[in-house]
Amino acid sequence: MSRVGLIQRARSAVIHGILGVSDTPWRIAWGVFLGTVVAWTPTLGFQIVIYVMVATLLRANKLSGIPILFITNPLTAVPLYWLCWRVGAWVLGTDGGDESALAQQLAAAESEVGEQSLWSAIWTSEFWSALGRALLGLGKELWLGSAIVGVAMGVPLGVLTWWAVKAYRRARGG
Repeated sequence: MSRVGLIQRARSAVIHGILGVSDTPWRIAWGVFLGTVVAWTPTLGFQIVIYVMVATLLRANKLSGIPILFITNPLTAVPLYWLCWRVGAWVLGTDGGDESALAQQLAAAESEVGEQSLWSAIWTSEFWSALGRALLGLGKELWLGSAIVGVAMGVPLGVLTWWAVKAYRRARGG
């Protein structure tokens, strides 16, 4: 896909998937905030289900947060979860500058998948089992870091969304 096509798809997702949703600006922004928090959690593969349940319980718009969930995907999971793990380790003081625990968990997950390419591996249950074990093995650092990064990203995105929905509706005469 060309760069222009990718930009058009992203623009369409924002306009139709978030700004154009029929709901109050507050509920749309609340959905984006919750979607951002869920997107950063190490729950890859279950995020849409988790988001819809949380959005339902907390009375947020159930559609506006879904495009945000695709921030984490099989291609971005390792660098994004590494960032979250580093933040959590720093906050807990378990860091010590040594990333051997993370490296061991990721190496174990990689060895379980074997010689397959990432694209062919993500379609196997072994990949998802290995990824799940690796994420669970990283424990409190990853979960705490994910919560911190999710909230830190969600607050400005939620405020920006609230403002953008109001501006979008004003521009459209609604």
